Amino acid sequence: MKLDGINRRFARFGAFQIRRRWFFIAGLAVFTLIGLAGLPKMTTGDNMEDWFDEYDAIQINTDRYEALFGNEDQVLVLVQAEDVFDPEVLAVIRDLGAELLEKVPYAKELRSLTDMSISFGTEEGVEVRSPFEDGIPPAGPEMEEKRAYILSRSSLVNMLVSDDCRETWLALSLYSYEGENESEEMYSVGRAAMEVVTDPKWQSPAYSLSPAGMAYTEWEEHLTIMDETARRILGGFIVVILCLVFFTRSLRGVLIPVLTTIGGIGSVFGYMAHLGIPADSSMMTLPIMLAMALSVGYAIHLINAFKFHFRRSGKRRKAMIAAVEETGWPVLFTAVTTIGGLLAFLFTGIGALRWVGIASALAVFAVYLYTALLVPTLFSFGKDRAPAAASASAESGGTLVDRQFYRLGESLLSKRISLILVSFLTMALFIPGLFRMSVNLDYFAIMGKKIPYIARLAEMLKTKIGSLYTYTVMIRCDEPDVFKDPRQMLSLDGLCEDLGALDQTKISGTRPRVSAVTEIVKEMNRTLNGDDPAFYAIPDDPDLLAQLLFLYEISGGGDLFNRVSEDFSAAAVTVELSGYDANRIIKTVKDAEQAARARFPQGNTAVVGMIASFAEMNNKVVYGELKSFAGSFIIIFILLALVFGSFRVALIGMIPNIAPVIIIGGLMGYAKIPLDMLTMTIMPMLLGIAVDDTIHFITHIRLELERTGSYRQGVLNSFGKIGKTLGTTTVILCAMFFVYTLSPIAMLFHVGILAIAGMAAALLADYTLTPLLIYSLKPMGKEKEA
Repeated sequence: MKLDGINRRFARFGAFQIRRRWFFIAGLAVFTLIGLAGLPKMTTGDNMEDWFDEYDAIQINTDRYEALFGNEDQVLVLVQAEDVFDPEVLAVIRDLGAELLEKVPYAKELRSLTDMSISFGTEEGVEVRSPFEDGIPPAGPEMEEKRAYILSRSSLVNMLVSDDCRETWLALSLYSYEGENESEEMYSVGRAAMEVVTDPKWQSPAYSLSPAGMAYTEWEEHLTIMDETARRILGGFIVVILCLVFFTRSLRGVLIPVLTTIGGIGSVFGYMAHLGIPADSSMMTLPIMLAMALSVGYAIHLINAFKFHFRRSGKRRKAMIAAVEETGWPVLFTAVTTIGGLLAFLFTGIGALRWVGIASALAVFAVYLYTALLVPTLFSFGKDRAPAAASASAESGGTLVDRQFYRLGESLLSKRISLILVSFLTMALFIPGLFRMSVNLDYFAIMGKKIPYIARLAEMLKTKIGSLYTYTVMIRCDEPDVFKDPRQMLSLDGLCEDLGALDQTKISGTRPRVSAVTEIVKEMNRTLNGDDPAFYAIPDDPDLLAQLLFLYEISGGGDLFNRVSEDFSAAAVTVELSGYDANRIIKTVKDAEQAARARFPQGNTAVVGMIASFAEMNNKVVYGELKSFAGSFIIIFILLALVFGSFRVALIGMIPNIAPVIIIGGLMGYAKIPLDMLTMTIMPMLLGIAVDDTIHFITHIRLELERTGSYRQGVLNSFGKIGKTLGTTTVILCAMFFVYTLSPIAMLFHVGILAIAGMAAALLADYTLTPLLIYSLKPMGKEKEA
């Protein structure tokens, strides 16, 4: 069907809208009120497990680990002082631990200098108890005796307490989370722990407290992200107002788009809340900011077309019907292609990005619907006026700016060969940067050290026993009591040595930070043999090994079954890392897996924990980026080919939109901006947005070609009619994403920079490549003879 025929249908619908405008207004009002009523019920979450499906190997192994050993999460506090054995410091450790144990949900047991199980030799054999179970003595010989005994334990020095007695850990283990929403359960733990640890009563110049642990830092991240989300959305809303004031210069031109934006976005999140679908807190700004920008862009297209025709006719309703006729189809088609591009996130296999794709697509559809229904109906109210004096032809547009764009088109056509060559040469210069792109899910790189809690964690990593990144090697065997066999226990001890020798394992003093049940066995064996250090080893006698494990268990040893399963068929080895190197982390996990398989060829081995998840997420980011971009490209290409009825036109339409993707990919490589959970959304999202201007240009060129029969006149008339509007919508999009560059969060800053660069490149490509390629290749058929 020719575009004139499609446009006439939109004109009839526009006339119907205006005749039934109160019906549309009332219907949208009811729909909106019901949607907005759901917003108070909206919940948010940001769970790393959302990156994995239940059938992913890492998720299966994590579930098995938790079934055997419980929750791997802990609330941690690093205590630093001149002497952590100072009675005042020990009293704080004891009291702080007790309060955490009392007030933190899912609290299981404490491990600290004042709450730990150590084996002591007695006349009857071995006793396992806390060295401070009878209280904290004052400074003096008794305290020094306790200090000396603790520092004589190889399993404690530079693990629980540093050898210089300046650092020690307080660790609160947790029961498994039971709620359906694990994020909310984790937040409840972090919230309660923060209330305890940040209580002013613990502040003292004699020591410092540095909290850590997944639940605690996830709660801090949640607070930071929600604060930044509010700031960015508020900033974006201010940008919307300013852009509308500047570009529409009318009260109605400001209020109506604001109403469509709030109604569309609010309804989407409200109905999601009604359905019990939580919002992803770390990703929530993307659909909101994108919908705000596109809502204004759609409104600008309609409003500018309305003004153009209103100036010429002076008839308000007639002008709005003409605006719907002219812009209805291209605006609808741009919304459809943008939605199609966003739905490509469903191919990533990452739960968080699936949410982004669905939420963004729904938000874009909603703001399109509100704009398409409300702008014509509300602008139709008012009086007619006398037509403006004819200042320009219909082809050149009605304002000075429109005429300047018409002349810009003339200038570009006269230099088309050189401009096309320069455009392709520019793209070629950025292609090498694509091959320098890297994935980095490092906490510090994603959030940035301008965030206070990230700066605290970074300083913690520099301490002797401080750590943040860990992984756990899990070994499962089919038979019970396997790890009561000295041979298997020796293999486990050997695995600890292998893992300690890997280059990313943190070394405190001379001690690799690797922990397993072997430490308990060796400490018990030493204690049972007169505390002789020579017996800090795994015994060869199976009966003795079984006896040591039984003694530790019945004596109240609290952490035995955090390291070995209750039937002794499985064991876990936890490794702490010195830092996070994205390029080496995958190799580290593979090396750990190989070491475990070599030591336990008959067992089932797996690596779980934060680092294992990050390694798998690295792969998911790479493949997710490829899948989402490929999906977006294919969906948009098919839509262009179907609508324009030509693969040649579709291919020409895609070329200008590949250009900004190549440029931002090259920019990421050259500037060393990593792919992370947010920056990986830029390329598919940009492709879905950038094609909007291309569609408007191609649609108008095709329409003008049908009317004039000339490619040249079609290009020039299109520049005159929509050149300004394309620039306006791009400026609005860039202004919206500029708000991200003001964020202290590194990933938001990077998204802002990349989006602005990509939008600017897309606009330049649409001003040059799109019309020049169409003019040069003439893909829409032959020109009509004059």
